[in-house]
Parts: sequence; C-alpha cells; structure tokens
Amino acid sequence: MKYGWIVLILILCNGCVNKDTVVKNGLSPEMVSVRDSLDTYFSSLTALKKYNGVVLAYKQDTLLLEKAYNLNEDPESSTYVTAHSQFDIHSVSKLMAYYLVAKLEGEGKLSGSQNLDMFFKGFPKGKQITLNMLLEHSSGLPRELSHIDGEEYDLVSDEIVVLAQQERLLFEPGTDVQYSNVGYEILYNIVSKMYGKPFSQCVVDEIFVPLKMNASGAHFFVKENRLRSLAQNHVLKDSVVVKVDNIQRDEFRTARLFSTVNDLKKFLDHVKSEPYASFIKNEHGIIAKDGGSKGVRAQVYSDLENSFDFVLLANYDEMPFFDTIEDVVKLLKSEPVEFPREINRKAILLDEKVLQQYVGSYTFADFDGLVLEVKVEQNHLVILQDGEKIGELQAESPTVFFENPKAAESFEFIKNDSGTYDALMGWKGITVQGKRD
Repeated sequence: MKYGWIVLILILCNGCVNKDTVVKNGLSPEMVSVRDSLDTYFSSLTALKKYNGVVLAYKQDTLLLEKAYNLNEDPESSTYVTAHSQFDIHSVSKLMAYYLVAKLEGEGKLSGSQNLDMFFKGFPKGKQITLNMLLEHSSGLPRELSHIDGEEYDLVSDEIVVLAQQERLLFEPGTDVQYSNVGYEILYNIVSKMYGKPFSQCVVDEIFVPLKMNASGAHFFVKENRLRSLAQNHVLKDSVVVKVDNIQRDEFRTARLFSTVNDLKKFLDHVKSEPYASFIKNEHGIIAKDGGSKGVRAQVYSDLENSFDFVLLANYDEMPFFDTIEDVVKLLKSEPVEFPREINRKAILLDEKVLQQYVGSYTFADFDGLVLEVKVEQNHLVILQDGEKIGELQAESPTVFFENPKAAESFEFIKNDSGTYDALMGWKGITVQGKRD
C-alpha cells in the first residue's frame, strides 16, 4: 500500500513541476512549435553557411526566441556575435525618421502635408513635393545622387540637400513610387533643423535615451560614443568569409546608427502604440523596415493584427534576405514553409536560336539604373557590365538561367509588350526587373 502512495506522490509532484514549467515559460504547445520551427530554420541557414547573426521573436507579447547563430563558435572569430552585439542598422534609421516626423506632427511643429518649398527656397517642384511623399518614396527623387564630385562619406547634410536640388526627377511627384535614399536625406535635414542639432543626435536624444535603448547610438555627429560591442561585417569572396569595413566611403554619414535586437524591440513596442501606430503602420497593420549594406543586414517587423514582432540582424550578407523575412512571417503565423536546404541545380543545353532572343541591354531601375548587357558566347549566355564580362549563365529551362548551381538566384526572361524580353534578376532573396533597352 505504501508503494502506491509513493507512486501517487511522485506523479503529483511531477505534475506540479510540469505545470510550473509551463507557467514559467508561458508557452502553449503551439508556441513551442513555432519557437522550434524558427530555431530549426535559422540553424539550417547557418549550417548552409547562409546566416550569421541574432534573431529575436515575440508572439502575443511572449518571448519565443532570442538566439545568436554563429558560423564559427569560437568567441575570437571575427564573425562571432551574441544577443548583446551591436549591429549597424542602415535604413532602419528611416523608420526612426518616420517616427520623429509623426512626433513633431503630434506636437504641432510639422505636418506631412507641408511641401519642400516651405523649407528650401528654389527646390525644383518644391511646391508639389510634400513630406509625406518623401516618407512614402513617391517624390520622384532618385535613389542616389548622381552629381557627386568626391565621395558620399565626405558630405554633410546641407551639402546633400544642395546636390539633391540638382537631380532630375524620375516622375511627377505623387504619380509613382521609387525607393529614394535622397528623399530621406532631405527628411533627416528637416528633422535636424526642427530640433536644432544633427539628425543622429536627434535620434539619440528623442528615441534612444527616453526609451532606455542604452546599447544604441550613432557613428557620427553625436556627443557621446555609445559603441561597446560592434559586430564586424562580412561577405563571401571566392568561397571564403572575409571581413569588410563597417563604414563604407560610398555611403552618407548622416544616419549611421547601430543597435541591438533588444533595443530595437523597445523601439518597436513604442511605435506600435498610439498615436504613432496609426501614422506609421501600413494598410495591413504592419510596421516594418529593412536595412543593409555590404556585409550587413537588418530587419524590424511588427504585425499588429496577428500580434507578433521580430528583429533580425546579420553581420554576413549571404542570407537570402527577403525570402527569409517572408518565411519568418509565415512561421510566426503558424503557416508552412520550406526549410532551407542544399540546392543542386541542373543545367540543360539550348539551341542558339533560343539564346539569341535574349541578346541585348537591360536597365535595372531599382539598382540605380544599372545596365547589364547579355550576349551569346560558346552556346551560352554571358553578362557584361561596362563592356566587362561579369558572369556566365547556364540554362535551367528555356527562360530561366543560373550562374551558381548551389544558389537560388536566377536570371529569368519574360516577354514584354513590344514582343522582346525583359529580365527578372534574383539577388539575395529579392527579384528586380530589367527593362530591355
């Protein structure tokens, strides 16, 4: 009889332990499944040498995952990062500018409907271009400056605005959308003038300090050096992971910010509350921004309708970035995804008449007007830039070509209205269209 009581006590105690564990972790079986799927996904990417960085994910305000994934587990490795590493966040600064404009508008000091003529006299189409157009990339201003005598690194904010006024608009303001770093540089300048200090210092004083984002800061134009543990950026070169400079000379210094996954979550939590959420979220109830440059990628994402948030930072740019973001969103919605796996594409031979259809020049507007020329050489396609051969393509089908059989990126030709072909080029998880000249 006494053995029966012992067994019963053990069962009850075991039940108590399990109950306490569930309460402590706050994870339902569905949450556990999502967490494990996220971990498996990024572990697979890392094993394929496609990811090095940190992931933070929340669902229904419950922490699911906070983990660093390393290609090399040696802390002395240049790629090594932890959950506390600071990463350059590049265009995520645009979301912070968006917030500061919303904050100033709420205080009655600024309005998205104001036009550039109110801030800069003589700005071309200045009476038509509004701050909202700059925020939404519909101003017509180009992605980058095209009339620089020197390097972007050397320019200060007022000089960038002067050069922006010399740019030809790509379209009439408000009639189209084209991603524009130039437009946001103008916004940075306006915010700077409203606060009477450099934009970077505005971000520190108006965002980082009040939100206790103590591990976040800026490289330039600030009073305090907040840099403590910066992740070193990396690229893949000749199949070897190599370091690259975090500060590139062909980039503006105006908004060179860095942060951590947890600090960026603090920012997301703030901007997804009212009154800011109504100003910043898109029509799907999402607040999101990506950023990146040579050797680094960053993403913040908050889905207000489905109650999840994640921050993804990487100091290695081989990740299929936008495919990965799409998959993370699906995983957090408990939707199925195809987990990363090794790719082995097979080439086929095509008749030269098929290949000749694609010969010509293609302009990629989303890559600053990059022009690539396609030619036929020894019964396969070659890609040239400025007359120099930069790649050779193998056919996977009559319209789809690839360069690396281990990579998902493709070069696909699609018929256009004129009866010739345009090109769709895959690059690190995104697809950009090249128009036939």
